[in-house]
Amino acid sequence: KHQAGDGHDHGVEKAEGKDDGHGHEEESPSGASFKAGKGVMVTDETKKILGVEVAEVTEQKLPSQIRFNVQVFGEKHHHAIRDDDHTGCDVHGSGFLPSDKSEAVRPGQKVEVQTRPNESLAGVVLAVEKALSLGEAEVIVGFTNATDKVKAGEFLSAVITLPRENVVTVIPRPALLTTSEGTFVFAVNGDAFIRTPVKVGSQANGLLEITDGLLAGDSVVTKPVETFYLIELRATKGGGHSH
Repeated sequence: KHQAGDGHDHGVEKAEGKDDGHGHEEESPSGASFKAGKGVMVTDETKKILGVEVAEVTEQKLPSQIRFNVQVFGEKHHHAIRDDDHTGCDVHGSGFLPSDKSEAVRPGQKVEVQTRPNESLAGVVLAVEKALSLGEAEVIVGFTNATDKVKAGEFLSAVITLPRENVVTVIPRPALLTTSEGTFVFAVNGDAFIRTPVKVGSQANGLLEITDGLLAGDSVVTKPVETFYLIELRATKGGGHSH
């Protein structure tokens, strides 16, 4: 989708916004440029060189995932709970969750705990105890056949996955750009790609829930997001253009 021009500028406009269609636009050496309010523009040739990939924003019943760290108890430290609630759990541990997340956690829910890269343990929530301070709750977790896989005092990353009945707006995880200013995506904006602020919810299965900033049917860049951001920064933070 090129803009009308003389056939030599590939519709790429100068950062100052000159777009008179008479070949006066100026490309950066990479065949990419940026215009405020429009976004990053790249020639077709540069798109191929950069390997630009775009994905559609969709709606799915993305599971809600609650992530937290669990510290393994010592061998003698078992949570005081009825035996029938943790049959087979030979190791216990606990972690803390803010109250807004702990409200969805219930005893009996399954917990997946990462012990090392590509290895995980199956666990179960034994109890949720409200902490007196900081508005947090302590989640007690039990693991089965874990005595030779974890050490007392060790911290493990844990995930509780909860099914969800309603659909939510989702994007592929690689589309998200995290900066000091916030979280963004590069959304398709005509023949350009505009950096758009988004709010992120839960994540699962390589997808991210977007709670604000995008609608189903929009399209976003999944590759190369960081490169697009650098193109914009170069144009706006002293990339040779005078303003």
